[in-house]
Amino acid sequence: MAKGQILSAHEKLNAIRATATNAYQTEIPMATMDNILDVGKAVLDAPATIKNELYDVLVNQIGKVLVKTMDFVNPLSDLKKEPMPFGSTIEDVFVEMANAQRYVSGTRDGESAPDQHEITKATLHSAFYNTQLERQYTVTITEHDLRRAFTSNDPVSAIISAKVNSIQTAENFDDYRMTVALLARQIEESSTDVDKNWLGEIHLLTDYNALKTATLTSETALNDKDFLLYMTEQFQTWSDRLVYPRSDMNVAGVINSLPKERQHLIMLGDIKAKLGTNLLAFAYNEERLELGSVRHIDAWYSIGVNSGGTSSPDDILVKADYSLTGDSPCIGLLYDPNMLEIHNKFMITENSRNARGHYTNIWHTVGDIYACSPYHQMVSFFLD
Repeated sequence: MAKGQILSAHEKLNAIRATATNAYQTEIPMATMDNILDVGKAVLDAPATIKNELYDVLVNQIGKVLVKTMDFVNPLSDLKKEPMPFGSTIEDVFVEMANAQRYVSGTRDGESAPDQHEITKATLHSAFYNTQLERQYTVTITEHDLRRAFTSNDPVSAIISAKVNSIQTAENFDDYRMTVALLARQIEESSTDVDKNWLGEIHLLTDYNALKTATLTSETALNDKDFLLYMTEQFQTWSDRLVYPRSDMNVAGVINSLPKERQHLIMLGDIKAKLGTNLLAFAYNEERLELGSVRHIDAWYSIGVNSGGTSSPDDILVKADYSLTGDSPCIGLLYDPNMLEIHNKFMITENSRNARGHYTNIWHTVGDIYACSPYHQMVSFFLD
C-alpha cells in the first residue's frame, strides 16, 4: 500500500481475510462495494472462533498500528525518545570542558619540557534517575457494536474507532500531563537546591517593581503594557545569555551552553493570550525570539518533588494555572529539550472474549520512563 493511501471498507475487510485462517476464509466471503451487509451477516452468524479471529486482527494489527501512529492530542509528543525495553534506570554522564594549562615550548633555557605521557583525566559527572508511569486502558466491544458497525458506511473504521480512539485519546492526554509534570518537578527541585548552583529563577514582578518603582500585583500586571514589554524583553535577554557557556543555569553547576535553535520556550496559554491581545506584533512576535519552538500549555501539572518509583495517572494533579487566586505560577520556561528523557518501556495490547456476555474486552497497557537531567540549561519566569 502506498504511503498515505486510505483503504475503503471492503478493501480493509479483504486485507484481513487474506491473512486469516482457512476456516475464516470459508465462512466469510470476499467483500465488494455492494455486499458489506452480507459480509457483516456472515461475521455475526459465524462461530465464536471466527469472530474472535476478526477481533484479534483488528486489535493486534490494525489497532496497534493506529495506537502507535495516531497522535492528535499531545502537543509535546516530539519530546519522547526511542523505546527503552530493557532496564529501569537512566544514567546521564556529563564531561566538563578541558582545563587550560600554561604552554611551554621546550626551547627556553632553564625550563624542562612537559611530560607528554602525563595523564589528565576529564571531569565526569553522572546521575541516575527515573520515574515510571504505568497505566492500563480498557474498552469493551459488544455484539451490538459489531452489528451496528456493519450497517454504517465504513464498518471496519467504525470498529477500530470504537476501540482505538478512546484509548489513544486517554493515553495522549496522560503523556501530555506527565511531560508537563516532569518539567514542573525539575523547576521545583531546582528551586529547592540547597547548593544554589542554579540561578535561573526569575521573579518578574519583584524585579520590575524594583526597577520601575512600581506597585503592580499579579492581578494587575498582565494588563499593564509596560510590564508585558518588560516580560518579553526578559525572555529575549535570558535567551541570549543561554547561548554563552555558564555554570549557574543548571542544577549540577557545570559549565554548559544552549544554542538558540535548541532552546524551547513553554508558557501558560493564558499568558500568550495576554501578550497577543495587549501588545502589537512588533513588540511580541514568537518568531523574533529565534527559538527552536514556543509551546503553550493549559496548566502546570505535578507529581511532587522527588517523586520516584512508579506513578499512575491519578498521581498527576493540576499544580497551578494563571486563574488560581493567590498563586504565582511559573508562567514560562526556557529549557533544553535534551534535558528530558522520556522512553517507552513496554506497550502491550491484548483482548479476551466473554462468551457469557457476548462482548470482547481490550486491554492496552503502557509503561513509560520519565526523567530529567541536571546538566542542561534552563530559566524559569515566575509571576511574583
